[in-house]
Parts: sequence; structure tokens; C-alpha cells
Amino acid sequence: MTQTLTLPIRGMTCNHCVGSVRQALENVSGVGSASVDLKAARATVSIDPEVVTQARLREAVEQAGYAVGEPEAATSPPATPLVTIGPLAAAPAPANLVTIGPPLAPPPPAPPVAGEDWDLAVGGMHCASCVARVESALDAVPGVTEARVNLSTNTARVAVDPLRVRIDQLAEAASRAGYTVKRVEAEASVMRNERAEAIRFWRIRLILGAILTIPLVILGLGPMIAPRAFGHPSWIGWAMLALAAPLQIVLGGPYLVGAWNRLRQGSTNMDTLIALGTSAAFGYSLWQITAGQAHNAHFFMDAGIILTLITLGKFLEARSKGVAGEAIERLLDLAPKRARLVRDGGEREVPLAQVRKGDLVRVRPGESVPVDGSVVEGESYVDESMLTGEPLPVAKIAGTRVTGATKNGDGTLVVRAERLGSESALAGIVKLVREAQSSKADVQRLADRIASVFVPAVLAIALVTLIGWGFATGLWGNAVLNATAVLIIACPCALGLATPMAVAVASGRGARAGLLVRDASAFERMDRVKAIAFDKTGTLTEGKPSVADVFVTSGWDRDAALKLAAAAESGSEHPLARALEPFRDASLVTDFRAVRGQGVRARVDGRAVLVGSRRFLALEGVRVEALDDSARKWEALGQTVLLLAVDGEPVAAIALADRIKEHAREVMDDLRDRGARTFLITGDNAATASAIGASLGLAADQIVSMATPESKVEQLEQIRKRWGRVAMVGDGLNDGPALAAADVGIALGTGTDVAKAAADVVITSGDLRSVSRALVLGRETLKAIRQNLFWAFAYNIIGIPVAAMGLFGRYGPMVAALAMAFSSVTVVARSAMLARIKLGSGD
Repeated sequence: MTQTLTLPIRGMTCNHCVGSVRQALENVSGVGSASVDLKAARATVSIDPEVVTQARLREAVEQAGYAVGEPEAATSPPATPLVTIGPLAAAPAPANLVTIGPPLAPPPPAPPVAGEDWDLAVGGMHCASCVARVESALDAVPGVTEARVNLSTNTARVAVDPLRVRIDQLAEAASRAGYTVKRVEAEASVMRNERAEAIRFWRIRLILGAILTIPLVILGLGPMIAPRAFGHPSWIGWAMLALAAPLQIVLGGPYLVGAWNRLRQGSTNMDTLIALGTSAAFGYSLWQITAGQAHNAHFFMDAGIILTLITLGKFLEARSKGVAGEAIERLLDLAPKRARLVRDGGEREVPLAQVRKGDLVRVRPGESVPVDGSVVEGESYVDESMLTGEPLPVAKIAGTRVTGATKNGDGTLVVRAERLGSESALAGIVKLVREAQSSKADVQRLADRIASVFVPAVLAIALVTLIGWGFATGLWGNAVLNATAVLIIACPCALGLATPMAVAVASGRGARAGLLVRDASAFERMDRVKAIAFDKTGTLTEGKPSVADVFVTSGWDRDAALKLAAAAESGSEHPLARALEPFRDASLVTDFRAVRGQGVRARVDGRAVLVGSRRFLALEGVRVEALDDSARKWEALGQTVLLLAVDGEPVAAIALADRIKEHAREVMDDLRDRGARTFLITGDNAATASAIGASLGLAADQIVSMATPESKVEQLEQIRKRWGRVAMVGDGLNDGPALAAADVGIALGTGTDVAKAAADVVITSGDLRSVSRALVLGRETLKAIRQNLFWAFAYNIIGIPVAAMGLFGRYGPMVAALAMAFSSVTVVARSAMLARIKLGSGD
């Protein structure tokens, strides 16, 4: 007998998820049908209970990457009469329908579905105009809010409403524009295989081109170089046709198809230029043969050489483009594929996809931590350099957090899984790198606008060249040569690669150094930063109080006083109490009592101990004059002072301060040397702000105290008006508005999620030296972009007029093909240099 079972499904976010869950369920033997409701987050399954169990259904869904809640009761087909609660429809009820009770209230409206960003692999792109065509095609799909296409990585990032958009709709839209798209695979091996396949694709064509072009050149130049040996027999022309035709079909065919697709859509791109140029040379020679002038068919050689040289450029470009993808591949390589699951007193190794939140996993020495979570058992040192860029391992004990893909040291840890899949820190880093690589700098948008009118302008110049040379000289062969040279040299490949290639490589270089750049335009803005403002707590300082100084009265030593104070404070949850924890010993503490806002009293090994403010000790009858001088001196420096009394007698004054980070002064000096003016903007009091600022070499007019989140934004605006472009460095919740308002927001990865979300650049560690590294990265990236654009335009600005005037002579198309190919190689090679730049100390 068939039963219907309803399973709550967790983890679905889009229609793709719906299809995956439905297919997983329908593949289970004994399942008659399955329907999945995304809004209700459940699946309704028709099953044969004698064949399939609920456990088997759960297993199928979990293997597909989703989770199953507690199932609702299974039901059999309803018997008559049909009983329901509330009306089923507006139509009259049948005679056997019984309605019980008042109608049910309508269900609450489903919450709005958040948009998603889909990463797509794009096929068929060649130049900047291709980028514009793909973006326009994807943008036109209902439910797509934005499409950003990157030529250097052949990818697109598309912001979609997952309830309105399916991947096949995007693929169809791209196909109509003459391109292909598919979802990007998030496996490093898949990415490498795709890159290797692209290189193999161009290598095979390059080999074919070389095999056919070498004899083609010999036949074409032979009669000119050694006329006696070759003469001018007609068979040479036919032999050249036999060699050139495969080249025109195999190497030139894709360009012809691409050009035809663009023509049908009323647009042009690089395919148009190559197809017209090579077809003109090939067609002219073919016409010469059919006219009985086979000895004049030497333009077959030009067409073959052009296609082979263009293929050489594409092959070199495909190899060099690997630098842009290596950053993501290396990050994905870090992710473990399996985990040691601890369950029911046993341990078994399972695929990482089977680990759920709350599960315990064991990490042995030398293994990678498989999940983000908290240590519940064991001690070890963990290498977090992949996350922070810092080479020194970090101690991990019970209660501390660990991050997936970091490397465990010599201890064994048991970790409770808390963040998995797309929630993990590694997935977040990969997402940020993808976002940066798919974003566009302002200068690239200018290049895109130029490229959109570039090809039509070149076609017009080529037509004028052809007609002008033909009618002026009557030498239509030379006219074809010169027009072909114009078409070939003008291909805008380098223009399309100039910015995205540099951004892609720089994003990867930054990720390896612990710098995550969210948007390409941030590179431009970092280059022109004139002032940098810093938050204090957690940014320039450690963000937690520690013992800065101790004064003890006669007869007491420092260590004994600190141990008594730490023991008395051991029962307190106050942040100041945690500053004394390192000095706590095994003393017996009794009669603990905390007085809110004043201090604590307790008996430590039988002695009456008081720790707190001057007022608290005075109320307890302790005379603190012996401690006043030290206390007032430290308070003037903005430090917090705790007084200690034992058995009614004053013993010590303890100064607590938020220590300045190790490299803070070094960073300030370095930024000043680089021409940036530095500021401190803090919500702390004036005394503390002045003391911290002075120790960092800041003048009084560079220090702002008692700043609220709103006033920080106002201060940034004043700095911008006086000094120019300003960056803000912060880590806290209250820094969010300022980070968003600054020209460049830089957040420390040790800070709050709000700060990181508002920032343009995220430093994965708390190392302030990365601020200088970010500045170097931005300036070096923009330098590379400017040089790339210079070479991209220089080839065209110089080459097009020279080709149109016929100054390249007989070998114009060949010279043009070489120039076009190596303009792209030049741009790619210059961008690749960013992968090896030194970003500064500690890098």
C-alpha cells in the first residue's frame, strides 16, 4: 500500500536545490514520486513502506548535501468519506465531504527570499566587446539584478532572485548572444582540469597551424627568394590552397561563426575583425586562382600566418591566465575532504559533507582542521598562516576557536563543528576573492565604453583604407593587404584584459598575504589615499586590559600582591578581572562578594582581601594615602587603577591598560614615509587618547577623542576636505559607519562581522602591518593597470595609422598579427608580475 510522507528539508536556498533534493529522493528504490516545496522547506514523498524506510530517505537527502528534520506522520490514501478541517476550495463541497470546525486562518506569508550571487563559467569570449555582450544578455533575464563579467578569468558573477531565475535561462540568454555559461565548480581539481583543457585546446590548434603554415610560407616566399628553383608554376597556388583551407576552417572557423552570430545581432567584436581580415586575404587569393592567376595566390600565406600567430597569442594567453585562477585553486586545495567523526563512543572517517553542526570531529597531529568550531578536548598549536598570513602557530585549548583548513600541530584536538560549507571562514575568503575578481574598476568601465565603439570605428577605417588604396593606385592586392593589416592589428584583446587581469592577479596576491579586497575599484582608491584614520581599541591596541604597572607598599613584593588580587577577582566576570587571570594560583578563595561598579571582597587563604576603586576601599575603612601618588599618575595617563588591601591595610596599586599592538608605531612611521597623514579617532577619553597618540608620534591635531559612531563619520569628512582621499581602519561595531563612509574602509579580521561587512579591504589577521601592505598592493595594482592600458592603446594608436598608410609593406598582415598577439601577451605578463611583488615587512 502506498503511503505519503512529508519531510522537512533544511539547507535549500534556490530552485537548483529543489531539483537536487527531488532527484535524490526519486532515485531511492520504492519511491513512487517526490515533490519539493522551497518556500515551505519540505518534500512530499509517495513511498512503498515495505521497500523503503525513512532512514533511507534521510540518507539520500544528506548525501545530496542537505538535512532532514523530524518527518511528519506518514499517511495512506484517504478513505471515503473525505474528512478535512476547513474549506478546501470555493466550489461546493461534494456530498461525502464533511467539514469540521471553523476555517483555518491563512498561513503567514512566506518571508522574502534573499538574492544570491551565482558564479558562472563563460565560454566564447575574446575581447572587451564580448564582455559587454554577455553582461547585456544576462542582465536582460528577468530576475537578474546585476551581471559582472571578467575576461581574464572567463567568469561571470550574477546577482539573481533564485525563485525567478534558473541556470538554463541564463545559458539560453548567453547562447542567443553567441556564448556559453555554466555554474562554476568549486573544486580545485575541476578548475585545474578546465584550465588544462583550455591550454590543450589552443596547443593542438597551434601545432596544426605550425605544421600547415611552415610549408605554406615556403611555397609563398619561395618564388620570391629563389625564383629559379620555384619559378611560377600554377601548382603552387593550388598547393597553397590545399594547405590554407584547413587552417581557414579549423583555426578560422570559430571566428567566422562568432562574427556571423554578432552580425545577426547587429553587433561586432574581435571575431568580426579576424574573420574579415583573414577571409579577405583568403578570398582574394581564391579569386586569383579561379581567374587563372594561380601564381598570384600568395595571400593564402598571409591568412594562414595570421591565424597561426593569433592562435599562438591565445595559447600564451591561456597559459598566463592561470595566474589569475591559482589564488582560488590554492585556497580550495586547503579544504580537507574528509573528517574523523566522533559519535557513540567510536570514531569513523567520513566525507566532510556528512558532518553536521554540533558533531564532534577528532583532529590528529599534522592533519588539517576540517571544520570551523570550538575545541572541546585536547591541547595543541595550530598553524593559521593560511588565514592570517602569520607564520607562528597559535596555542589551542578547550574553549578556543579553530578554523577549517588550518594545520594542526603535535597535539590531538576534538572540535565541535559550528560553521560548515558556505558558512566557513575558508568559503568566505574564496567568496571575497571571487567577488574582487569579478568586480570592475572605474578605469575598466571607461575601457569597456571605448571598446563598444572601437570595432565599428576600425571597420570604417579598414573600409576607407581598402577603397582609398584601391582607387588611388589601382593595386587592389595592396589595398586588401593594408585593409587586412588594419583589421588584424586593431583586435581589442589587450584592451579587454588590461584591467581585469591585473585585478584578478592582485586579488590572489592579496589573499595569500591575508588581504581580502572586496571590489576592484578599491585598488584605485587605495592608490590615491592621502590620510589614514585609525580606531584605537582593538585596532591600535590589543582590545583587552592587561597589567601595565604595579606599586607595592613596604614589606610586600609585586608577585605576592598580584597573586592575592587575582585570587580575590577570580569569581568576578568583569573584564578587568580577566586582566589578572595570568597571575592566579591555587589559593583557596571563600566568602567572595562583588560590589557592582566598585570592587570585590573575599577571603584568600583566610586573609581578608579587598580589590577595587579608591572610593570602595575608603568605604571599607582602608586609608589609601600611601597609594595615591602612583594611582593619580597612572590615571592621568588614561590607565585604570585597582587598589589592593589585605587585612585592612593598603598593599598595592595596580595599573591596567589596553596595550598598544607590537607593530603600531612601526606602521605609523611607515605610512608617514609613504606620504600618508595618520589620525587617531576614538571614543575613549581625552587623557587616554592623548597618551596613546603621543606614543605613536601623533600631534594633538591628529587625535580625536570621545567620538561617537556618527561623529567619526563627520571627522572623516573634515579630514577629506583638508587632505584628500581618506582611509579608515577599524574593527568594532561602532566603526561600521566610518568604514562605509571612508574612501577605503579597512577592517581587521579579528573584529566584528559588521566592521568586515562595511569594509572594502579585510585584513584576515590583527596584524597592523597589513595596512601598509594594502597600500602597496593598491598602488602596485593601479600602476600595472595604467601600464597595461598604455600598451593596449599604444599598439592601436601607432599600429592602425601605420597599417592604413601601408608602411608595413608586403608583410603588413603578418606584422599586424604579431603585434596583436603580443599586445595581449604583454598585458598578461605585466599583470602576472603582481603575483610576485613584495608587500613589505613580515610578508
